[in-house]
Amino acid sequence: MRKIFILLIGLSFSISLSGEKSKVNISSAISDDNELKLPCFFKNNLIYLSAKLSNNDSLTFYTDTGGKNFLYTIGLKKLRIKNTTENLWENSNIKAIFTANNISFPKKAEIYSTKAKGVIEDGMLGREWFADRIWRINYKRNFLSEITNIPHNEFEPISSLYFLKDDKKQVINHLPRIEIVIKNDTLSFLFDTGAQVYLSDAAQEQMNDQSLTAISFISSSIFNSWKTSYPEWEVIKKGDKQYKADIIRVPEIKIGSKIIGPIWFVKREEQNFEVMSRRFMDKQIVGAIGGNALSLLGDIIVDYQNEKLYINKNYR
Repeated sequence: MRKIFILLIGLSFSISLSGEKSKVNISSAISDDNELKLPCFFKNNLIYLSAKLSNNDSLTFYTDTGGKNFLYTIGLKKLRIKNTTENLWENSNIKAIFTANNISFPKKAEIYSTKAKGVIEDGMLGREWFADRIWRINYKRNFLSEITNIPHNEFEPISSLYFLKDDKKQVINHLPRIEIVIKNDTLSFLFDTGAQVYLSDAAQEQMNDQSLTAISFISSSIFNSWKTSYPEWEVIKKGDKQYKADIIRVPEIKIGSKIIGPIWFVKREEQNFEVMSRRFMDKQIVGAIGGNALSLLGDIIVDYQNEKLYINKNYR
């Protein structure tokens, strides 16, 4: 989830792909009867989509289950579009670009321009793009794909996903909530593939990670409770370089039957989650679980249609 998603939230941050030393592999769109592998690359457990243009250039989209569909200034320039309040899906060639790259259209055919500062990618694909589909995210082999059927011989469900619905049980907001157990407490989190942080130099050294990396978020009250109750848990003061927030190392968390860890959580103010919960979620959340945790599951399927999270049985 990015800062521009909802200005009130401020959970995530502007991204930079420059200056990182991690290896980047770009996969092409590959299709078979059940699975469409998308042209993407992974960097520090964050996922980017790359769409080729006719002039041998490309558009890079940051993908984020907690975000929205946007074109940034750099992307607008590549497409020779002026910044506008209009829906660019119908007023640009973005639709043709998606078609040419075998990339699925968003459920809600909308993408808007925004003046995002400090970003070098061309846009974002968020919750409307992920909505109502079945996605496979393989963090081990670094690919994202859309599938039509669950291969039950390979995958098993480990958790439910929850969405805000109307009186007729129809989903009205496509931000997924997931329940996670930490120290016998069942807590609700946003399922957030785009959660990220810029680490301070000290945090990079202690976490053995890059400057910009996937992270998970936790509310200030839970953070403070953990810090008091478990003084042995490592805390990096002002480990978040941009917001000067502390980061805490949780030894393990439980998603369904799967125990993973350690997981780093960065502290965020309470009102961020209160506002988000009130407006967009079916229940109060206390944080966001990001790619630093999800990647430890190895190979997952996020089933928006049946509201379930699956894990590859071979990654136990």
